[in-house]
Amino acid sequence: MKRTAVLIAASLVTALTACSQSSDDAVTMWMYPVIADEEQSRTFWHEVEQGFEAEHKIELRIELQPWEGRQEKLGAALMAGNGPDLVLLQPDMIPQYVEEKALQPVGDVLTGGERTYRPSAVAALTVKDQAYGLPLYQTVTTTVYNRKLFTEAGITELPDTWDEVKAAAPKLAARGIPVLDYAGSIEETLNMTFYPLLWQAGGSVFTSDGTKSAFSSPQGIDALKFLLDLKAMGGLPPGTATKRARLIEDSVVVGKAAMSHAMVPAIARSVAGAIGAENVVVGPPLRNKAQVTFGQPGALSLLRTAKNSDAARKFLSYMTTPKVVEKLCVQSGFFLPWTDSAPPVTDEIDKGFTQALQYVRAGDAHPRARKAMGLLAPHLQAALIGQKSPEQALSDAAREVDVLLQKR
Repeated sequence: MKRTAVLIAASLVTALTACSQSSDDAVTMWMYPVIADEEQSRTFWHEVEQGFEAEHKIELRIELQPWEGRQEKLGAALMAGNGPDLVLLQPDMIPQYVEEKALQPVGDVLTGGERTYRPSAVAALTVKDQAYGLPLYQTVTTTVYNRKLFTEAGITELPDTWDEVKAAAPKLAARGIPVLDYAGSIEETLNMTFYPLLWQAGGSVFTSDGTKSAFSSPQGIDALKFLLDLKAMGGLPPGTATKRARLIEDSVVVGKAAMSHAMVPAIARSVAGAIGAENVVVGPPLRNKAQVTFGQPGALSLLRTAKNSDAARKFLSYMTTPKVVEKLCVQSGFFLPWTDSAPPVTDEIDKGFTQALQYVRAGDAHPRARKAMGLLAPHLQAALIGQKSPEQALSDAAREVDVLLQKR
């Protein structure tokens, strides 16, 4: 699939740029497989190119890139001086590029549009009071239940707090069913696994000034103990510490776990297809000290090395018009990034995820957020394996992350 995506991207780039390689006025954008269907993706972006060129008489080159290795490729292109003018970024990537002076502020375009963006989306893309991205879509995760498994275990009220999840665990374990799915592989993003629990416990990854880690705290320990308590009761799947999150083999999809605390809509639809929509409940995020879940905007950012910033800003304005964004969200399955326009709700799954949008958090913004995640993950895994206590795991990780944060 990845090889096919690369070939399609290469052919599209050739088609879009064949007659415009010599133009300094052309705008170049790097885009990724936001639309999973390759044919739909190719058609959509070709229409975007044609529409913008017809309206503004400015050449547009859209280069479709694979997700794999995107930071490395973008970094190499910027160092070589041949990067794009615009690129899709996630919020936790933006502080790093701002620190490296690689991005231009785009707040003027953000506030000049036709819609009002979600405050959480704007905040996620803002560094030192400057916005460095325009939201194209909004993602959201939330709690999804296999109601049938709870009913069979004699549980009529679905758990929506940590205490209720722990209370349900032994009853489900008696039937050989873990209450909670959890993927503990170090290859998983903590945004979809541990961080939502850390936030629900009232904790954070970094201190407010960003100079030190903050997860080795009573809140962080509570979050990790929650997982270990469930494991001790048979409430997590076997091999949780090394488990990967996979669409086809998802534990909730195949009936080997009763719920997920941070599921995406695509997997929720797979659950419905596997066990019947009547057995699926999409609920709000779990509650402990806070009620929060992971969700982030995908944003279009303007690079400081853009050859024609004025032309690129015109495309930013065009790309974030309702007619373009609404079609992108329909074809990608993501949600609209605005507060003043109701997203399409076609069924109970849409309804559940739409209601969870108010609780989304894009993560803890920091230039070294991704590197810190890479240092923390192995220690969480060690605790899940049983090699370290929660206190020791988080303390060891904190020392490593604090050393990282001291490097400038």
